[in-house]
Amino acid sequence: MNPESGTRALTAANDLLELLRLTQGALERLENEVHGPAYEQADIMARDVHRLRRLAEKLQADIERFVSREGSATLAGRHPLRRATDRTSRPGS
Repeated sequence: MNPESGTRALTAANDLLELLRLTQGALERLENEVHGPAYEQADIMARDVHRLRRLAEKLQADIERFVSREGSATLAGRHPLRRATDRTSRPGS
């Protein structure tokens, strides 16, 4: 992953979290304003969005760690997808 790709991935994860935050807020406002079947539907959606937001937060943290690790590997002068064991010489090579 190059730096531009990492930045785009982090920006997308942040955008997703912001969208879910706004959605969660809108659903909470709906729950305060409606009753009956509309409330039930908004409540179900709010629980689903809450679950999605937790998953998105985990995804964002995973992406941050991955981008950081890739950046460190690139700065260390090695290919980020190579394992340390790939550098050892093999018999007969």
